[in-house]
Amino acid sequence: MSIIDNITAEQAEQVVTEEAAGQVARVVQIDPHALVVEENIRREVNLPRKFVNSVRQHGVIVPILAHPDNGGNVVVRDGQRRTLAAREAGLATVPAYIVDADDATTVRIVQQIIANEHREGLTNVDRATAWRQLALEGMSVTAIAKQTGTRREEVKTGLAVAEHEVATAAVAEYDLTLDQALVLIEFEDDPDTLAELREVARKNPDSFDHHAQRKVDEKAARERVAALRADYQAKGYTVVDWPAWDDTSTLALRDLQNADGERLTEENYAGKPGHAVAIGERWGSVSVGHVVVGWKEHGLRKYGSTGPGAGGRMTEEEKATRRTLIANNKAWVSAEKVRRAWLTRFLGRKRLPSDALPFAAVTLASERYAVASAAQDGHSLAETLLGYERASGKNPLADLPATTPTKAGHVVLAIALAALEATTDKSTWRNPSQSDRRYLSQLAAWGYTLSDVERIVTGEEPDDPDEATAEADPAPTEEEVTEVTTDTTAPEAAENEAEDRDGHLTAA
Repeated sequence: MSIIDNITAEQAEQVVTEEAAGQVARVVQIDPHALVVEENIRREVNLPRKFVNSVRQHGVIVPILAHPDNGGNVVVRDGQRRTLAAREAGLATVPAYIVDADDATTVRIVQQIIANEHREGLTNVDRATAWRQLALEGMSVTAIAKQTGTRREEVKTGLAVAEHEVATAAVAEYDLTLDQALVLIEFEDDPDTLAELREVARKNPDSFDHHAQRKVDEKAARERVAALRADYQAKGYTVVDWPAWDDTSTLALRDLQNADGERLTEENYAGKPGHAVAIGERWGSVSVGHVVVGWKEHGLRKYGSTGPGAGGRMTEEEKATRRTLIANNKAWVSAEKVRRAWLTRFLGRKRLPSDALPFAAVTLASERYAVASAAQDGHSLAETLLGYERASGKNPLADLPATTPTKAGHVVLAIALAALEATTDKSTWRNPSQSDRRYLSQLAAWGYTLSDVERIVTGEEPDDPDEATAEADPAPTEEEVTEVTTDTTAPEAAENEAEDRDGHLTAA
């Protein structure tokens, strides 16, 4: 294996020159085509475009290690990839340490010099700080990305993190990724959430993405509710919180009738006594509905039956069931975002696990309904997981293996995983199939960290069972329920019964 590859211009200043290396070697500039690549342990040489572009822009910064042979050739001992990249990039010359092949001591010393000087990589904080310095020097994000061989989005994230002390400190202290640190910036004005996320980073870093996503989703829901309240109030409506299940004094408009037996609608009752717009979270999403507050006081009556328990108070067991259902539904929505982001990164790897293609083959052969459904949709989720946006007249799933045959396995796996992923939704944790269990268990085996609600599917215990159990004890409102519980006793019909009671209220 090659000891080092191309490095940055900043690291180049540390490269050991002939003078610094003493008499153990001499550095010469030599035509890369004149070099003979020695037999190497690399059977296949991978030359990423990013690496070749770096060599083209900056040259070969770390000298190649070579020696003369008896035939007058200069043979590469260490630096096969740099040599081949220099040829592909069209460089006229490359620097090389020329040593005596028979002098084992010389070879060892030079290799140690190179390894010790350049083996340690840059940290995320180092990179973000360096990019910020380049930005302050006037370089654009695009220019920084091009010059350093980094994705443009990664540079943007790094610059955002470098400008915030809290995020930068978290990267250094907890070894967070730049994307994870970016989440902390959203909560700079929320010290409680910030402290909670830092605690998760310290105690349970593998679960950070799941905790952070739930906090992001909760914040987005609060902001959505606030925006809707302001909008309806500006239109002259009275706005109230979404009524609790056992609030018998507030009913949906269409569940009521006036003294003449006429069913209420927004058209015939808007602006009349008790009319209001209810806004809040319902089953994990923000909803809006027209209601009447204190309907009995206004001479109104119920319009027929609206389902089991309508108008009555819920038992403590029913309340606990509902809290569990709401909490786990919300947790599943957040986990889905984390899981699909992980799948995108997983499919972006250069090499797949050895059991990836067998898993894909079994899936394509046995999950016929899921695969057929995905095919009818044009495998759009598979395209998304591979990082493509759907475009008219283009078929990246066919084009990618045609242009890059080594990516054929990635495409096959993406189609299989996307087919399984598309069959999951927030009811999966209540009624998992054997296919769901197999799917999530395989992701976990490949390194994905399951959230507590996903562990219900696989039959595993939550990270903190005591905390999960305690969640069912108090009786908070729907908005107060934030943690995942693992109580799977919720009857399948529970959500449907709720729909029967106030199903006319529409999600915003």
